[in-house]
This record gives sequence, structure tokens and C-alpha cells, in this order.
Amino acid sequence: MRVLLVHGVGHSEADPNYYATWMRAITAGLKAGGATEEPKFVQFHYDDLFDKHYSGPGAYAAAFTELMTAAAEHAILDPIAGAIQDVFHRSRDFAYGGDTIRWHVGMVAQLVVEASLRRDVRNRLLQTMSDATKDGDGPIDIVAAHSLGSLITFDLLRNDDRVKTLEPFHYLTFGSQINNAFVRSDLWPGRMVMPKVRSWTHLYNPKDPVLTAAIRIPDEPNFHQFIAESAAGHSPTTTTDGPGYLDNPVTQQMVWPILAQPARGPAAREFRQRSAVATRALKRPSRRALVIGINEYPDPANRLDGCVNDTFLISSVLQERGFAPENIRVLLNDRATADAIRDRLHWLLDGAGDGMDRVLFYSGHGAQLPSYNATGVVDRVDECLVPVDFDWTRGKAITDKDFYGLYSDLPFSTRFLAIFDCCHAGGLTRDGAHKARGLNAPDDIRHRMLRWNAAEQMWEDRDVGASLNPSYGGTAEDRRKMMGRNGVTFRLGRGMALRRTRSKAQQSALADEKQGLFLPVLLEACRDDQLSYEYKDGATAYGAFTFSLVKNLRAAKTSTFSSLVKRTGRTLKTLRYDQEPQVVGPKAVLGKRVPGA
Repeated sequence: MRVLLVHGVGHSEADPNYYATWMRAITAGLKAGGATEEPKFVQFHYDDLFDKHYSGPGAYAAAFTELMTAAAEHAILDPIAGAIQDVFHRSRDFAYGGDTIRWHVGMVAQLVVEASLRRDVRNRLLQTMSDATKDGDGPIDIVAAHSLGSLITFDLLRNDDRVKTLEPFHYLTFGSQINNAFVRSDLWPGRMVMPKVRSWTHLYNPKDPVLTAAIRIPDEPNFHQFIAESAAGHSPTTTTDGPGYLDNPVTQQMVWPILAQPARGPAAREFRQRSAVATRALKRPSRRALVIGINEYPDPANRLDGCVNDTFLISSVLQERGFAPENIRVLLNDRATADAIRDRLHWLLDGAGDGMDRVLFYSGHGAQLPSYNATGVVDRVDECLVPVDFDWTRGKAITDKDFYGLYSDLPFSTRFLAIFDCCHAGGLTRDGAHKARGLNAPDDIRHRMLRWNAAEQMWEDRDVGASLNPSYGGTAEDRRKMMGRNGVTFRLGRGMALRRTRSKAQQSALADEKQGLFLPVLLEACRDDQLSYEYKDGATAYGAFTFSLVKNLRAAKTSTFSSLVKRTGRTLKTLRYDQEPQVVGPKAVLGKRVPGA
């Protein structure tokens, strides 16, 4: 058995024995798994190519800042990331990072930016694997790729047709940034697809601080992700803090016993058999709904009246349309914390597949949260739902980033509908009756978005930068719906972190259903510059949008999404509400009937 080793960040070539601990861990794992012969290893190195193509820190500053912002948002720091953050806090200057930055996160930034570097690394990797086939010992059976090495190998698999000339192999990735939103949007935009390999096993450690991310490829029997949690963090092998990826107990129990078999023998069948058993055990119902309503916010000034009634109204209409009551989960008031909502979102969307219906309904406050990047500059606005424990921090807000990791790779025939009865432009009470479902930012948060105009002696809105995606196509109205009026808002449900494409070729890929990103159907109570109000039906309070939506859905049970929203808008206008409901989604879907008629 031949194993190709591909290292990650960290100037690994400085240590001539770098791979020794890898080889011991893999040999021991395969032997314990039943292998009768020791594997033969092929070592891959590439640091010299990063040296050759290095253009100075300024060339990678923007990419680096975006990567470090992602790390800061997850509140994840290790000694390396801590040193980098300290550099930013002291100097705000990428150039002062020295080798600590350059040979760690800087390598990921350089790979993303330098197309010529990616080309040369792919050429060397392909040549190494081809040479292995010709030397008499046979082709590579397993590719074990860590961290940046997983990006290099996946770049070959995803972006180079010459990979078809290689014998299929088993692919093992660990400590990987493959599904990091920034890396993914630049190097392989569109949905995550299974490469042409025999099997793909991904090890993910939630305690790994180096920009890593879990991966989901629904309904793919030869893809397997295992949670290899350990305080060792990013390390491939055991440290004083705990086991690394390659010698983690999960890897020993779940991975090596399968890979220990001859790579062109029964291993693939074993993977498929285990996957089939797991799939049967995790069979999900065809319809699920998560319904959230919050009236009782801690501050009495923010409390609402109709949100809990909205949830029961929506649950009733869902049951009329075929949803079983046991497949509808409800979160109300003090139980609707940020952690509880995230947990229920996993329940809602995990395992969703072809032809399945998933519905998310939220009734409560919305808000806009100005967000800092890694250099401490506000460069975007996050549209968010407001859980009961909201405190104007990202950790206690439900943003677009909480959604896209769950739905971005769903099969296109999955029917995911999200309904938001809230507003995101702030809130107020008009005429003492109609409560608006949005929170105004406190003055210290609002200050992030203001600047002092000395000439006019007054405060004014600050320009927070360029559009999230200057190349995004469509009409001005399409762009507004996706990114808001200012073009820098991460709007709920859009998955904007994965839609920031840079080229026409990438735009074409996103437009192709086979490669593009999944987009749910989003029904929203109002435009991003309007307010969503409450309504009293006699003495019973509801959201004006929710009440009107259900009224029209019951009156015309075979409505399309587009026609339903138009009629709901007319009803709101008749009731004298100044809010225009919005619908966002794939054009081919918006003209179809709402499921469950």
C-alpha cells in the first residue's frame, strides 16, 4: 500500500524529519486495522514554490484580513493566531507579521491570491503521483492531506482535468480549510461536490483554531466525516495536550480498519455498506418545520404581542398542508436563545434530501449588526434575527453565516422555505398601536456606522466600503434583494459568504444547477428599508404579514410563491400597512405551487 503525505502550513521543510511522526501513526493505525504489510510512503513538499512566488505581504493583505476575520468571529485563538491578532492590535499592519504570519495563515492567503503558484503546485503534485505509478511499486492508494495540503490536493481534484489520468485513490483530509467560506468562494465556488476518488474521509476537530470547517456532502455514500475532537487542536499527531488527527481514537476505530484493506479490494464496498446502514439509521421524515416566536424580550420596551400567536397560526396551516405535529418543533420566548435556535436549525436541516420539505418560521425582532474585520474596521453589516438573549454581539445573534453552512450544499430538489416576520432597519411604535418588529441599535453600536462631518457640523452615515461582490449579476433590484441597499449587508438566507465570485467563469458555474449554490425560498415581511408591524384581529395580536400570508394561502390553496406574496402585499395595503412583502429564491421555483396543497 502506498500513501502520499501532504503537509500543511508552517514551513515544514525546515524539519527534514517532519513526516516521521506521521509515518509512525499511519503505520500503527493500518497495522492495528488489519494490514499485513507496512505501507510505503511518498513525501510531498512545496514550501520552495511558496518562496518562489512570494510577492510581499501587501499582495495578500486583503485576503489575509478576511481569513483572520473569520478566525476572530469564531473566537478561536491558538498561540499562532494569538500572535497574529497581537500584531494587528499593535500595528494594524500586515507587513509587520514576519515569519509567524507568512508561514501560517499567510500561506493560505498566498495560495488563494496567486494563480501561478496554484498552477506550479498542481504540476508538481501531478508529476509526483504519476512518477509513483511508474516506479514499479504501483499507484498511490491513499492521499493523506493536512491543512494547506488539503487545499492543494483538492485544487488538483476540483480544478485540473489531468487528474483523470491518475488511478482513483482513497482521500483522507484533516485540519482542513476546504470548506472555509472565503477559501471556497475564491477557489471552488458553487456547491461542494465529491471529487473523482474511491472514497473521501474528512476528520474535523471543533477545537482546531486554524480556519478549519466541517464539510457536508448530502447523499454521497463514499464521503464520511468524523469528529476527531482533541485539545491538540491542529496537530496531525499526539502532543502533550492530547491525540492528533492521525492517532485520534476516532480515527483508529473508524478509519484505519477500512483503509487497511487493499485499496483496490473490498474497502470501497465496506464504506458503502457502512454508509447504507448509517443512512437507514438516520432516516429523516420528508417534512419538518421549526417555528420560533418571541414576545417576552428582557427589556419591557422591546416586548411584542403577536409572535406566539403567529407560531400557532403557522403550525396550524402547516398541519393543514400535511406536516405531522410531531415533526414541528416550537421555540417560544425564554427558550428561544441563540444556542437553542442554532441547535434546532441543525435538527431541521441535517439529513434533508431530495424532495423533502423543510420550513423555518421566525416571528420576533430583527436587527442590523455592524461587524468589524480583523483589523478593527467595520466593513459590512450583518442582518440578524434577535434571540431572547441577544446582546449586540455575533455570538448572540442569528446571522446569514449561521444558515449557509447548513443549507448551501443541499440537493437542489430539497424544498427549504424560510419565513421571516421581522424587520432589519430598526424599530419604533407608531400611533401607540402598531408595534414594529425591529430593534434600533444602541448609541455605541450605532456609532460604528457614523462619521463626523466637520464642515456641516453634524453626524452622517459612514461609507463602509465596496460591495460584497462587485461582479454579482442581475438587475439592480436583484442586487438589492441579495445585498441590501448599501451592497455590504449579509442578508439572512442568502449565503453571501459563498457567493462572492470574482470572474465570469465562476459566475457561470454558480448559474449552473449542477455546480451552483442552493438558495432557499425566502418570504420576508417587508423590504430592507421598511418596518414589519403587528396587527390586531379584533383583540388577538398577530404579525400583520403572517396574518395576511396565512389568510391568502388558505383562500387560494394552489398558490405559487410569487402570486402568494403579491396577494399578501395587496392585503397589507388594504389594511393600510406600509410594508411590501418580499420573496427571494430560484426563479424556476418561485413560479411553482407552495407544497402541500
